[in-house]
Formats: sequence, C-alpha cells, structure tokens
Amino acid sequence: PLVELGSAPRGVYIVIDRTNNRLYLRRGEQTLLEAICSAGSGSLLRDPAGSREWTFDTPTGVFRVRSKVERPVWRKPDWAFIEAGEPIPTDPGERLEYGVLGEYALDLGDGYLIHGTLYERLLGRSVTHGCIRVGRDDLRKLYRATPVGTPVYVC
Repeated sequence: PLVELGSAPRGVYIVIDRTNNRLYLRRGEQTLLEAICSAGSGSLLRDPAGSREWTFDTPTGVFRVRSKVERPVWRKPDWAFIEAGEPIPTDPGERLEYGVLGEYALDLGDGYLIHGTLYERLLGRSVTHGCIRVGRDDLRKLYRATPVGTPVYVC
C-alpha cells in the first residue's frame, strides 16, 4: 500500500515512499505516474574541525510544492565541501554548481527538492543527502503535471 490518506485529496498530489524509493503522481485514486526515485541515505557526516554534524534523511510529512525551477543551480552547502575534503569557500560564486540537479526542480522548502540526477543508474537506492531524485523522463512528466501548491506526502 502507498499510504493511507483517509479520503484522497482533491486534484493532483505526490506520494513519496522512501522505503521502496517510489514516487507516485496521483489525482484522487488514479495513479498518473509511478517513478523509481532515490531518497535520503540516512548517513551521518561530522565536521572534523567543529561540532557540526548532518544526517542525510528525507523528512517525512506533508509538504507543498513551493516553486518550480527550470535549469536549477545547486548552491553547495558547507557539508558538501566537508564531505569532499575541500575547504569551505568564502566566495559565494564558488558554491554554485550547474547542471547537477537536472532540467527541473520542485522546491519543497528547507533545502529539499524533487530534482533530476546525473546518476540515473543509482535510482531506486537510498543515496541522496535528503532530496528526492528522479530520472529525466519522469521528471519532465512530473514538472509539467504539477502546479505550485501541489501537496507532497512523504512517508
């Protein structure tokens, strides 16, 4: 079973099953798209130089698509540099990485996105830092069919 929602929401909505790495685009009881995705790995990263640590989980709950972005640019957070063993840049321009998030992104807030991936062979595995990754073709369909404000149920 996907998730027990009681009565299905009106209009289009997204269900993300983190355990099975599946994304469902639905309208009422009808499934419009079933896609293999990748969710958070659950791994822990500690900053060796300080007291910060990050757990790379995809949060559960009900979210909404806050915005839709074409050709999104990743603004790399501190943890990305720490994980790569690189110094944290002081120039904000050095944090920008183009093309790694795919053609589109759906912003769920707090830094979490549904976006594309350069590593489609890893879809179906829990390998992300918390975002939901989907393949190019599924992302295109999802982006076209999903208006801003669409509910997203992550379980």
